[in-house]
This record gives sequence, C-alpha cells and structure tokens, in this order.
Amino acid sequence: MKKSYLILMLGVSTLVYSCKKDNEAIPDVNLFIKGETMTGKVNTKTAFAAGTNNGKGFTHQWKLDGTVVSSAYNYEFTPLKAGTYIIEYTASNNAGSFSHKYTVTVPIPVVEITANSTKFITTVFEYLPAPGQFINEGLGSLAGAQKIIGDVSKTSMVTLGGFGGYIIFGFDHSVVNNTGADLAIYGNPIGGTTPFAEPGIVMVSQDINGNGKPDDEWYELAGSEYNNPLTIKNYEITYTNPKGFANVSWTDNQGSSGTYDVNNFHKHNFYPEFAPNQEKLTLKGTLLPSTWGKNGSIFINSAFPWGYTDSWSIEDDYATKRYNSFDLDWAVDQTGKKIVLQTIDFVKVYTGQREKGNTLLGEVSTEVKGAVDLGIK
Repeated sequence: MKKSYLILMLGVSTLVYSCKKDNEAIPDVNLFIKGETMTGKVNTKTAFAAGTNNGKGFTHQWKLDGTVVSSAYNYEFTPLKAGTYIIEYTASNNAGSFSHKYTVTVPIPVVEITANSTKFITTVFEYLPAPGQFINEGLGSLAGAQKIIGDVSKTSMVTLGGFGGYIIFGFDHSVVNNTGADLAIYGNPIGGTTPFAEPGIVMVSQDINGNGKPDDEWYELAGSEYNNPLTIKNYEITYTNPKGFANVSWTDNQGSSGTYDVNNFHKHNFYPEFAPNQEKLTLKGTLLPSTWGKNGSIFINSAFPWGYTDSWSIEDDYATKRYNSFDLDWAVDQTGKKIVLQTIDFVKVYTGQREKGNTLLGEVSTEVKGAVDLGIK
C-alpha cells in the first residue's frame, strides 16, 4: 500500500512539473532599439538593451560578428573603424528562445569641405627619405618637408632621396573623388630632348578609424607602368648607414645589392640622420623600370606617359599644366584589385625608381613642391 502511494505521488509531482513547463512561454522581449538596419558612427557609442514585457526573466546573449560580447541585458557598441557589422541578440528560457539581428553600417568618416577650406596641403604627417645627396641638407630635412605646406606659388621643394623615400601629407578636408583628375602634385622635372624625370609613385588612404592619422590601408594610384612586366611589385630595399661621408650600400629582396654613391658636391652622410633607425633603413613599394640613359653626351632620365609625379609626362600634358594629375579612380589594393574610393584623407608620395645616377648629377630622387585638391577651384 505504501509503495503504491509513493508511485502515485511521484506521478503527481511529474505531472505538476510538466504542466509548469508546458505553461511557460518563450521570452517576451522588449528591445529598446526596434529596427533591423541602422547607421552608426566611428568612435561613437550605440546602446543596445532588452527588457521583459511580462515580468518573466530569461538569459541574454549578444554577439558581434559571431563572437559573444555580452551576457547582460545590454550591450554598448563602439565601432573603431568604418564597416558593416552584424549584432545578434538572443533571449532564452526553458521554453525556447527569441532572437533578433541588427545590421549596423558605419560609414567612412568624411571631413566636409567648407567655405574656409583650402585647396593646398595643410599638414605633413611624416617624412622619411631614402639616402641621397640632398638628405640632411635644407630640402632633405624635417624642417624642409614642412615647406611644401600652403600655396604652391610660395612653397619650397623637398627631396625624397633614392627608392622608397617618402612623404605623407593631407588637406584640411577629405578630397572628393570627382569626374576626372582629383589631385595635382608639383615637382621639378625637365622636358624636351634632354628630359630628366624623377618619377614618384602616389598612394592614398582613407581615415577609416577616424583618428586623424595615416595609419589605415594604403592604395596605389596605378600609373602607366603598373602592369609593365619589368615593374616589380612588393619590392623591398634595405640601406645601411655608413656613419659618415661614404657610399651607402643596399640589399633587396630580389637578391641584388649595390650602392648609392657620394659626390664632392655634398660632402656629408647621405643616410638620413633623423631616421628612427640609425643602423639600417628598410623601405617597400613598387619598383618602376629604369629610364636612365644618354642623349648624345647628355645624361637623361625619361618620363613615363602618365600616373607619376615629378615627371614631364606627355599624356598628362605636363608642358601645359606644369603639374602631374591623379585620378582617385586609379586606386588599387595590394593584390591589384581596383578599389572604389568616394573620398581620401591622406596622400603618400615615394621615389619609384632605384637609380644611382652618377657622381655628377646624383641619384634619381623624387621632389615634391606641393599639391592641390582639384575639386576646389
């Protein structure tokens, strides 16, 4: 009799539990942000939260692009760079779960053009030249690099030294990709029958993380020689500091080596004495073919058709404009894939040829005198 009573009571308990489970409903969630798509802003917080409509509790889980980021009722999302993000919320109890997905689009920050904007360079962010005859002199110094800021009719020249030497600059606004040429960069090439070009490759970048610094991905503006079989992509060269007035030796990632030779017109160290590393300097980029040669007894360095600065380029009509023009539509990533850029914030120019020249003329080294946003008249 006692045994039967015990079995009956167990049956009743199980029935009561089952009834409670059957009566429990999936979470009745009140999302503080209702929609499925929204727009965020770099470095700006968006607060997501979920509550209950019926007073019944449940567990919470928030995922950002598939990774769990919170198990609280709320999640604060602050995007550090532009992009598209997926935020998934799930509420769970014994009866089941409720889920909701947000797609958050964070646009690239843009500094708008205003009535006070200038078309000229306003900031030089970085200057790191390769070894060269003018390096450590006025137009090859940190102070000299600042002199390309402002009206190009009043600026001075800065030299970038041998292959890979570079300068990074920007404007007081984002440069807009308009139809046709967007940037003008000034140098000092020579045309005619004894041309002397010192071609500089141009790269651009967007301030994707909104911090005002050129630390985001760079895109090359592919010029006429980008697909030339003699052009070497992902080229890398390392210069060694001679610690005095002596030839600067180099090695590269192609198994070659050589020197940039000093001359008696510039009796000082050609290695940049303000470089962070005073032992070796490694620079990378796209290496353009040499155009060094002679016309009779005159040494020349011929220009490419278009797409490089400090180059008397025929197809760029340098003879008329007296600057080299660049279209943001030429942008490619590291794999050569074309990139659509609506705006850019930073410009990098570096010497594109590795040509030592001779002890009379010195090395081929790109010079920059300034730049203009052609979208501002």
